[in-house]
Amino acid sequence: MTVDRTVKRRRAQRVGALALASALGLLAPAAAAAPAEPEAATATYELTTTPALATNPLKGFLPFAPEPGQTAEFADPDFPYSMEWFYLPVDSVVTGEGTYDWTAVESRLDAIAERGHQSVFRFYLDYPAQESGVPDYLLGPDGISQERAYDFFDNDGLSFSPDYDDPRVVDMIVDFVTAFGEQYDGDPRVGYVTAGLIGFWGEDHTYPMDGVVSDENPTGEDWMPSQATRETIWDAWDAALDETWLLARYPSEAVKDHGFGLHDDSFAYATLPTTDWHFLTKVIAEGMQDAWQQAPVGGELYPPLQTCLFDDPLSCPDAAAEIAAGRDYNFADSVDQTHISWMMNHQAWATGYTGQSRERAVAASASLGYDLAAVQGSVTRGAGGVDVTLDLENRGVAPFYYDWPASMVLLDAQGEILAEAPVDANLPGLLPGTTSTVSATLDTTALDLTGATVAFSVPNVMDGGLPLRFANATQDADRDGYLSIGAVPALADVAPVAAPVEPAPVVPAAAAAPAGAAGASPAGDLAATGASATSLGVAAAGAATLGGALLLMRRKAHAGR
Repeated sequence: MTVDRTVKRRRAQRVGALALASALGLLAPAAAAAPAEPEAATATYELTTTPALATNPLKGFLPFAPEPGQTAEFADPDFPYSMEWFYLPVDSVVTGEGTYDWTAVESRLDAIAERGHQSVFRFYLDYPAQESGVPDYLLGPDGISQERAYDFFDNDGLSFSPDYDDPRVVDMIVDFVTAFGEQYDGDPRVGYVTAGLIGFWGEDHTYPMDGVVSDENPTGEDWMPSQATRETIWDAWDAALDETWLLARYPSEAVKDHGFGLHDDSFAYATLPTTDWHFLTKVIAEGMQDAWQQAPVGGELYPPLQTCLFDDPLSCPDAAAEIAAGRDYNFADSVDQTHISWMMNHQAWATGYTGQSRERAVAASASLGYDLAAVQGSVTRGAGGVDVTLDLENRGVAPFYYDWPASMVLLDAQGEILAEAPVDANLPGLLPGTTSTVSATLDTTALDLTGATVAFSVPNVMDGGLPLRFANATQDADRDGYLSIGAVPALADVAPVAAPVEPAPVVPAAAAAPAGAAGASPAGDLAATGASATSLGVAAAGAATLGGALLLMRRKAHAGR
């Protein structure tokens, strides 16, 4: 086989030179590995849901509050609730023209708040079988007319229905509403206010004195105020309350225009749209059937039904005849169609239920209003922070109507808060049957995240109030009032990446300083390149070996000529 001797010579010289350079340490060492940022790590959590919770703020059944300083005499004090109801006569606050004493209100709000509950209430001027609530300064010889005394509803002339169109009454109501708003709008102790003031019990009706001829009203008198007066009062309420929800007893064009909520005080008895005077019939007639999406609905379970509606079979007296006459006796359908959030049902505590009737009553209370659950969470950990998203759903019949602040937090292994970030949850916009996603970024700079968990919280705006809880198995798992989403994942390990380098040029032998030349200290030269005396010996031995190999190759090449 013929071989180009010139090629062989050059190849041998090149290999030898590289070997010599390597032995002498003249090739540049590999560059140090460039530090690499750790990759972000993401964990996704499917969250287990539970049935609707029996206790949550601003929803469900509620009892009448005991008088301040007294203890409620309940047959079943353990029936769950988050709010309490009370009435007050206007004259308990209005002490003179334009003068007010809020002590009666304050004592009730404080007593209820101390139990961790929020209040729902109304003021009245005329409560059958109770003394009149008209302020004293409007009574007397020069006061308003008291000729509308009556005997029905067991009143026996004790109270009277004022002339609501009397300018002195109108002025008193408007001034009172204005002062009330200045004092209590946005007060976290207040859940809802029902408009009250007008009619028997403040329920915005004067039946049977409602303009219809009957045995009790043979001349067809109408004791209700004129439309102009009603609109004046609605305007006052609207101007007074911007943050606290006001609920009206009946739908109307004015109620609709002002965006007020509604309350049905004959719930599950005269609710469904089967008769022209039932609650939902009036709601539909006013075009307010979707108003619940923006404003709350409350009310009272019709008192004669409170002790019997949850029995199976139904134990209410005369129920069959009442149903045949068009009354409801249908709790579930009434809830579904009104989208009601809360109602008075005092007998759930005062009388109580037993066995399965109690179970059905607790479930009925839980079925009111919102029912929020988290379905999935995602936790992404980066070098300096944790990004969290949480998918929420509303399985209830109504939204949560207040825009309470929410927060995402990091909890350590003991449940203490390591970091916190505000979240715009927009819960009023989470309608039944819909989902939404909330998100936050938590700063984890200098934090030890070993064993850390991400959690979500919607605390009550009232100190000591019940937090909003989600229907999930991990609610309160690591900290009371917080929904645990999942653990913070560990950062992914990433192998360091070496930066590419160019080989250093080979130093020709001719460039080397002659032995013994000034400044050519072998030890000093090696120290500058990181070499040592030992490596010098190894390099010399390598050079000698290389020299012998080159000599042998040259001789073979010469012999082949």
